[in-house]
Amino acid sequence: MIYGMWFNSSGGGGGGGATSIGDLLQKTGQTTSYRTGDDGDIEAGREFDFTTLKADNPFGNTNRFTDELGGATYANDIVIDWSTYDGSKVLGYYKGDVATNRLWNDAIDWGVALSVGTFTSGWRLANIKELQNICNFSVTPVINYAPFSLSVDLYASTTWVILTDRAYFLDNSHGYFGIGFKPSASYRTLATRDFTVTGTTLT
Repeated sequence: MIYGMWFNSSGGGGGGGATSIGDLLQKTGQTTSYRTGDDGDIEAGREFDFTTLKADNPFGNTNRFTDELGGATYANDIVIDWSTYDGSKVLGYYKGDVATNRLWNDAIDWGVALSVGTFTSGWRLANIKELQNICNFSVTPVINYAPFSLSVDLYASTTWVILTDRAYFLDNSHGYFGIGFKPSASYRTLATRDFTVTGTTLT
């Protein structure tokens, strides 16, 4: 790691009704308060809690995370994050190949070439906001919760604009984003994809 950068809120997309142009940021997941007025005291953000939606997803439940069939089997290692659902599209993650360290360029190529089940295209290496959105700051590592349960550091597709031969990575154990040297630093990878939702069918 060359530099560290702390983020104290989770981003996210999504909107509700036809007139919605956005939504509150995602909750951080922190529920323990260390003093009045801190994050654990106020718990600012949308959703009922970190893994529970404020309204039903298309499968008729309030689970923020499901597999692509609306359940919790995760046979294809695909995790759908319904907190990002905008009425037509939703963000999904592929967690099935986190055992391999990759250099940044190799990680980008891996994401673009990924094919999972019937979802043979449209994948990409997760960017910094897509990783940040699933960080739960009530646990450590910050993505060490079901259905992800990851303890590895993860590369982001986002380049550091000050020195463009460097890119962000998530230090999962400590909950911050560092900056790695693209030609030599290697981290694990998590892919994302935008799924089109038609009823309870994802394509």
